[in-house]
Amino acid sequence: MKKFWLVSAMAAALMLAACSDDSSEPAETEEAAEETEASSTETEEAAEEEGAEPELYLVGDEVTSGDLTVTVTDTGVAEQIDDTNRVYEINMTVTNNGEEEVSLSSENFTLTDLADEEKTAYGDAAEWTIAPGESAEGSLQYESAASTAFKLFGTIGEEEVEWRLPGITSLD
Repeated sequence: MKKFWLVSAMAAALMLAACSDDSSEPAETEEAAEETEASSTETEEAAEEEGAEPELYLVGDEVTSGDLTVTVTDTGVAEQIDDTNRVYEINMTVTNNGEEEVSLSSENFTLTDLADEEKTAYGDAAEWTIAPGESAEGSLQYESAASTAFKLFGTIGEEEVEWRLPGITSLD
């Protein structure tokens, strides 16, 4: 029984020695801690500004850029071209909040899959001319095989906007 207590006491002593702070460095003062925290916050903010990735929008999100508000209302397969290719249709509403007439066309948009393979526009090019205070509904169509998801890039005014859109399966 004495050996058990002796072994337990030695184990406790070793544990205390291992966990104790026996460093010879002086403890950090509050002032130094505040300076370190302030410099790390500035570094984080600078990194966010430099590498700020654009916000990703989803179906139903309103995106305002300049005088325009664009909403992708829904997406889906419009028709089947052949056994593997489908027409992927993106319906959207564009509202002109400005005081001048604005034009948008399908050339302002690019559709890619998640592997960044650009999809070919299908059908006639879409063009919208929107009077001040008015809205227009339209659709973009692209030819695509099955994909898990798509990325729609739009240049609205001078801003690049990116949407993540649901994909299509081979059964759609």
